[in-house]
Amino acid sequence: MADGPSSGVAQAPFPKSRGVTACQKCRTRKTRCDNRRPTCGFCLKRRLTCIYPADEDPGSSVTGAEILHAIHHLTKIVENQHSPQQSPAQTVESLSSSVRQPTLDNWAVPQNVTIRPQGVESILSWKIFAADRPASCLFAQSTPPSLGNYPVPDTSYPQLAWLEAQYIEALHTKNPIIDLDELHHMMIHVAEHGFDWSTGACLVALVCANAAITDSHTEMSISPEVTAEKKAEIELSMQFWSVAVKRLGYASAQNTVQAVQCLCLAGIWYMHRLEPLEAWKHFNLAGAAWHTLSLTHGELSGHTEDQGCSNEFTLMQALCFTIWKSECELRLELPLPTPPILDNAYLPLAFPQPPDFGSHPDASDKERSWYYYLSEIAARHVINRLVQMNSEAPEFPNEKHVRRMISQAELMQSQISDWHSSLPPIFHFDTPQGYTADAVADPMVFILRHRYISLCELVSRPFVRLCVDQLADEMDASLHGIITSYASQCVRFCILKLDQVAGHRHQGTWYGIRVATSAALILAAVDRVQRQAKEDEAFRLVQSVTLPETWKDAVARGAASVQQYLDEPNGGCSNLKGLLEGVVLGSFLG
Repeated sequence: MADGPSSGVAQAPFPKSRGVTACQKCRTRKTRCDNRRPTCGFCLKRRLTCIYPADEDPGSSVTGAEILHAIHHLTKIVENQHSPQQSPAQTVESLSSSVRQPTLDNWAVPQNVTIRPQGVESILSWKIFAADRPASCLFAQSTPPSLGNYPVPDTSYPQLAWLEAQYIEALHTKNPIIDLDELHHMMIHVAEHGFDWSTGACLVALVCANAAITDSHTEMSISPEVTAEKKAEIELSMQFWSVAVKRLGYASAQNTVQAVQCLCLAGIWYMHRLEPLEAWKHFNLAGAAWHTLSLTHGELSGHTEDQGCSNEFTLMQALCFTIWKSECELRLELPLPTPPILDNAYLPLAFPQPPDFGSHPDASDKERSWYYYLSEIAARHVINRLVQMNSEAPEFPNEKHVRRMISQAELMQSQISDWHSSLPPIFHFDTPQGYTADAVADPMVFILRHRYISLCELVSRPFVRLCVDQLADEMDASLHGIITSYASQCVRFCILKLDQVAGHRHQGTWYGIRVATSAALILAAVDRVQRQAKEDEAFRLVQSVTLPETWKDAVARGAASVQQYLDEPNGGCSNLKGLLEGVVLGSFLG
């Protein structure tokens, strides 16, 4: 694929097309519709499903003008703030080019597409796995683990200060959903008076529970065995969780920002615990609480782009996007109801608006955190669009479908390249060209590069299935080279993903285990069909797919990175262990 950006694409104008008929939402409201396709401006801002009458020509216009406008507004805000060197905001406007809607004359995105998970179960549905498909659930256990009884944790100031710093370093920099000054005051109150039954006390307990269980990025070379120190930290996390869960019911009944923060942090804690269904349940509750608060919160519903950005408005935006992207990530792997609860949320801006960093002593760190956050949201928009594209692919495509798949893949690759080239300079990384990638010390750059690798793998994965399930062997020979090129690209990025699996415990650990398993299954499928074709001495398109002989070494490395979690029953991890070990040993698809 071409990793370099296309300057023509990045600076293309965003035309507005006018239709003769308003969409159903605007027609019902009897308001003017701008007729943008596939989503009009009103529906885009409110994340509503935009439906036009089926007999109209859906057109091919771009629908990213609102996002461009929002990002341009962010740029002007930060350019007015102090910055001793080039601000990350100076590159944010170009970031919006990676989240605009596709433009393809013969491709209109249906609004009623059923979004299908793209994880382990999706790959196991391929024909090649029919005889080896496991019967056990791979994402949850039938009996949730008992949390047990735990003593009240130490709430001395040194203990809470350490947990506060750990939370800021490992979690807040990725999801700025709490005002740190307010958190510090609440921490001091608990240190001086202990835990009361307030929502603030619940929030402090959840912050501490998350801080104790998470690992920092510097612990990448973690031992396959859980150390005594880590066991003590997990025990400490359970003590704070025991405090939090007794107050969570009261907190969730409050119509406050703190209540939403509590539910969101509970979801993040469950992700650390490798319990994705419980996490989704709490993210869903957090989304409902956010909706309830936004309906009665005058500032949010009445806020416009020309107004200043208050602290509470900033937190509400950040909470909305954190809940939304957390749900979206789970939907990549789980068959959850669609759409996410915050898909229809009303926000005046398409991207969250950062606070005024002013002369705060940590202004540069806060600014960096916010632009990482924006980069992550932009990547999530591209991933969602890609998942929708893959969901539209028919189970048994014909040549016409395959040609459309190729056109769509080319378009998505262009958007991925735009996203990469538009990242702020402080987050720049070289795109991997072979089967290995240089080590990255910066955790934010590491995650963004992982997003890039995942995007490139998802774009090309449908072409692997065309090869391994022999769906394109009899098609026009002119398509064969393109199909196998994409399939070889998928193989390369699967190997890269296996070497990017982070071994430290964090919010994405469960997802990392699933990613490693998916990559291993794809490589094993290609290997098996290539061996079958060689034995049968028959033509198979998959024979032209490049698969390094050392692919099993990559699987072994990926499995070793998450070895300490594979014996845990939570999240189906112990069941995934059998698949990973089977691929390495050759007993699965052998």
